[in-house]
Amino acid sequence: MGKKAAHSGESPKDRSANLMDKFISKNINRDKHKPVLPARRKDPNVPVDLWPLKDQIEYWNTRTEADRFNEIYTAYSTWYDAVKQLSGIYPATFVDFTSKHRDEMKSMYENKTTPKQALRQLQKLGVY
Repeated sequence: MGKKAAHSGESPKDRSANLMDKFISKNINRDKHKPVLPARRKDPNVPVDLWPLKDQIEYWNTRTEADRFNEIYTAYSTWYDAVKQLSGIYPATFVDFTSKHRDEMKSMYENKTTPKQALRQLQKLGVY
């Protein structure tokens, strides 16, 4: 038996060129359907990871405690759960104890009080 392309009428050079063209067009067609990544620029709509390195370093160095708090505790419920877990009290008991102090708890969250500081304030209020 001969080679695979022996009787196709193509020279080995033409066959390899056609295979390469097929490979290139397949990759181009595959890349057409991929989402386009935004350009590397400093913009609030672009994720920080895609900013230029200098701007990324500046961003991470100039973050405040409030920014860190907002990143960790995106909602009141996540903050409340962190306080509940940190207290070490049975969850249903903690909910019962803090139900009277709901307004104080919400004001602590709005003031961006850390869970440890919130527990100290709850102890001062005689919650547990």
